[in-house]
Amino acid sequence: MTVQPYRLYIERIDPDKNMARFYALSIEPNLFGETSLVRSWGRIGSRGQQKIHVF
Repeated sequence: MTVQPYRLYIERIDPDKNMARFYALSIEPNLFGETSLVRSWGRIGSRGQQKIHVF
């Protein structure tokens, strides 16, 4: 069975407010076979922050 990744990437840019943000969500398997939701966010061009939720 082929597992397809689920990914969502969104950018919000507003030059008037000097705003350039990104938001990313993905559902991925981890090494133990569990499902993880990976959330990333931050300023475009930076590494940003990341949080992983295991289900």
